[in-house]
Formats: sequence, structure tokens, C-alpha cells
Amino acid sequence: MAQSIDQTAERPPAPAVQPGYGLWMLGLLTAANALNMLDRRIINILAEPIKHELNLSDAQLGALTGLAFALLYCTAALPIARIADRSDRVRVLGVAAFAWSAFTALSGAAGSFIQMFLCRIGVGVGEAGCAPPAQSLIVDEFPAERRSGALAIFMSGQSIGGALGLVAGGVLGEMIGWRWTLVCAGVPGLIVGALVLLTLTDPRRHQAPADRPAQQPLMQVLGMLLKRPSFVLVSLAFGSIGFVGYTAGAFAGSFYLRSHAADLAQLSASLGMRPLAVIGLGLGLFGAVGGAAGSLAGGWLGDRMGRRDVRALTLIPAAGMLLGTISYAAMFTVPDVTLSLVLSALAAFFIALFGGPGSLALQQVAGANARATALAVTTFIASGIGLGIGPVATGLVSDALAPSLGPAEGLRMAILICLVTGLLGAICFAAAGRTLARDIAEANDPAK
Repeated sequence: MAQSIDQTAERPPAPAVQPGYGLWMLGLLTAANALNMLDRRIINILAEPIKHELNLSDAQLGALTGLAFALLYCTAALPIARIADRSDRVRVLGVAAFAWSAFTALSGAAGSFIQMFLCRIGVGVGEAGCAPPAQSLIVDEFPAERRSGALAIFMSGQSIGGALGLVAGGVLGEMIGWRWTLVCAGVPGLIVGALVLLTLTDPRRHQAPADRPAQQPLMQVLGMLLKRPSFVLVSLAFGSIGFVGYTAGAFAGSFYLRSHAADLAQLSASLGMRPLAVIGLGLGLFGAVGGAAGSLAGGWLGDRMGRRDVRALTLIPAAGMLLGTISYAAMFTVPDVTLSLVLSALAAFFIALFGGPGSLALQQVAGANARATALAVTTFIASGIGLGIGPVATGLVSDALAPSLGPAEGLRMAILICLVTGLLGAICFAAAGRTLARDIAEANDPAK
């Protein structure tokens, strides 16, 4: 039996705004999200040069690409989201953009593992203020029947930004070195942060203090969310997405340089480029096309199917997670480097299907007054699992296997072993559909 939920009641009345404001807001927030991911991912394509110059192990490399970012990203997201749930979300996002951009640029001056680690922690602090307030603003701005699509467009910024990070990192890394590349990567975020502060308005500014939603105590909100099975399961599934995505992203550049060195040298010579630039261009373009297409397709499917049966908001990501994990496994297994890069586009497409419907499921389960807090709790869980554990665990397994299998094959096997978590994520998404409608109804019940 189909289960549908009417979400129009939770959308607060919006003040009159200029025509096109919603599209401008969505575009600007998507750009911020793209730069968020650019600054997060650019270090991945620069991993090998950084590894050799700073004399790092694969475990330390995994810590820089995952653990350092996750340490304060997942812990800062909750207090920042609490501020966003009760105050001006635009100001929170604008200040955060300035912070993560400055720390990205500062990373170029790092002279040791510790200094780079601390800079990456700083990037995580700033970026914790991006997704929770931005998604909350989008849900307030767009009507229920367009929310999955709008959130999918916002999430497509991650694919675009990640791709730009890989392309720019690969090309600039060969031209000006990894240090100046990181400095250049921090500049656009300062511009976008200024535009956010100067051109966007939180609708709460037009509300009298008495009309603003009352914020429940933190422990009460946490208790409420953790009692909703669909919220817990979707949060764990997001962790699985992070584990698979960040593991693949953190070590893809190193994998190609180690396992496909001869093919890359031949391909690079034919294109008149250096191997690092070829990897960045290939992964970036294929990732952008596949990821953006997957996000938009997932959003369209979520809007279309979610109106008839709310369980589609978790079943779509479940299917995407399963097919994406299989595609990633093929990407790191096939012997041909060109085919492997093509498979990276397929993997990015399927994994990105979660963006619109999965994010909307979380927003609806949280209810109108705790959206940013709910997303921050999910960020805490997902970052702890995906960013905090994924790349480091992969690096440790790679270091352990390298003496017997060699650095190339050891890394390949480590990645394949860690991809198993993707299957667990698909199961969590599918299981969440069983209680999703009930949990959304409870979130919209004024008596709860």
C-alpha cells in the first residue's frame, strides 16, 4: 500500500521577495556547496606529491584526507547547527565560507604532518557550517513538491566541486606545485561567502521574536531523533556513503599512479600532459558528469515517486548504493585505465542518487524546528564513520598488505575490502523505508 505524506503544513510563510530570488539563492548555495567539496577533495589529487615531500605513510595520508577533516567537522556541525536552528542561517553560512576558505589557503604553508593536520581540522570547522543551514533554507524556500529536486541541485554541487578540485588540483599541481594550488583553492570561497552575506536573507529576519520557532533542549531533540528508526538507519547509510566515497576519492589518485603507471605514461604522452593532470582531468570530468547527473536523476525520481509513496525516498538511495558499490569495485579491478576512469563516472552516478531523496527524508523526519540539528547529528555519525574511519582504515590495511603484495596491489586490495561497507549502506536505506511514513507523521504531530 502506498504511503504518502503531505508536507505543506510545515513550511513557514515566507516574506515577499523579488522574482527569481529562490533560483539565485539555490544557485549561490549550490556554489558554496561546490567550493565546500572542492576544498575537501583537492588534497586527494595532490596526495602523492604531499606524501613524498612531507614523508608520510599511507595511514598518515588517510588521516589528512579524512580523519583531520572529520574530527571537528562532525563535532562542530552540531553546535553550529543549533545556532542555525535558532538564529540567522545566512550569517552562519557566510562566516563558515570565510573560515574554511582561509584554512584551505593556509594549508599551502604547512611544513609537516602536524601542521597540515591542524589546517585540515580548520577546514572542517568552517565547512560544518555549510550543509545544515543551507539545506534548512532550501526547505523553507521551496514548496513540498519541489524540495527533492531543489535539494538534489544543491547536492549536485558536491559532484561539481569535487570534480573541479580534481581537475584544478591535477593541472595546477603540475604547473605551480601543491602548495600554491591550495592557496588558489581558498580564494573563490571568500568571494562566495561575501555574496551570501550581501545578497541572501534568512526569512526569520522578517519574523517577530515571538513568531520564531521555539528551540527544544538539545538532549530532548537528540532523544526524539534517536527514537525514530528511519532517522538512525538513514544516518548510518549516510556514513556508509561517506566510507565508500571518501575511501575511493582519497586513494584514487595514488591508485592510478601506482597500478597504471605504464598506461598513464603512454596516455599522458599522447595528450601532451603529465600523469597527475591526466588523472585529475579524467576523474574530475567523469565524476562531475556522473555525479551531477545522478544527483539530478535522484531528485527527479524523489519528487515523482515520493509523492505516491514516501518509501521511495530511501529505496532510491538503496538501489544507488548497491549499484554504486559494484561499480566502484569494477573501477579498481579492471586492467584498462581508460575503462576504469569510465567506470568512475558510473559509480559517481549511482552513489549520487541519494542526494535529493535521502536528504529530504532526513529533513522530513526531523520536523520543521530541528532540521539543521538533525542534519548535524547525521553529519556527526556519517563523518565519524565515513571521513574519520574510512580513509585511515584503508591506509592502515594498505600499509599492512604492502610488504607482501607491494604498494600498488596492497592499496588495491585495501580499497576493495573497505568497499564492503557500501552493501551495508544499501541495507540500511532499504530498512529505513519500513518506518519512514510513521516517523514523518510523528515529526509533524504538534502533540509530539
